[in-house]
Formats: sequence, C-alpha cells, structure tokens
Amino acid sequence: MEARISLADIGHHVVTEIETFVVPAPRPDQLGEALPAEWFLQQLNEMKAALIEPYLAEIDGDGRFPGGIPKPVPRRVIIVAKDDDICVAYDPDPDGDFALIFKSASGFAVSPIRGKAVDCFMSR
Repeated sequence: MEARISLADIGHHVVTEIETFVVPAPRPDQLGEALPAEWFLQQLNEMKAALIEPYLAEIDGDGRFPGGIPKPVPRRVIIVAKDDDICVAYDPDPDGDFALIFKSASGFAVSPIRGKAVDCFMSR
C-alpha cells in the first residue's frame, strides 16, 4: 500500500480485505486443532461492527522495538477499527502495514502485531 493515501482509500481497503478474506486451510505442520471456519466468520462480523470512520491519531513509540527506543517518538497513524481499548490502524511508516494499537489513559501506543488489517484484528 502506498504511503500517500486518503482516509477514504484506507477505509475502502479494509472493507475489501474483510470481503475477500479466505478462511485458512489447516496445515499439516500446525500444532493443535485448527480453528473452525465459524470462528473466522464471527471475527469478520465483529470486525465489521468495529469499523469506524478512519481518522488520524498521534501515537507514542513503536512496539516492534520494545525497550530499544529510549524515548517514544510520536507518529501519526490512521485508526480504522475500535474494539474496547484496542484499535487497528494503518501505519504508513516504514512498511505501510496495519498494526494493533492499544489505548490507555496516557494515549495510544503501537504494538508489535503488524500485517494485514484482518489479521491484526483477529489477533487482539
């Protein structure tokens, strides 16, 4: 996804991701039981309900480098979904992917959970 993109484009991208999501097939090397298709469908419905009008937010730090950055560096992300105190946001820097964002009394902070919007939401 390109770095210069509108809020509407991000919102449309997330809706398209939900609509085109394919339930993963079990892999022969996976541990434990595969999640049932119903779980994925429930998660997609929950994500649809959690979608909000995309908006810019300033967050502190970058969870990919826990403890590695002595002082949080503010950055701007686009919040696209909210489920209680956990959000999914598009982070245009550096990889142009989505991330889980945690909201606390002190503000927003990005987690190391990154990738596609649907995958981030399902990992919350």
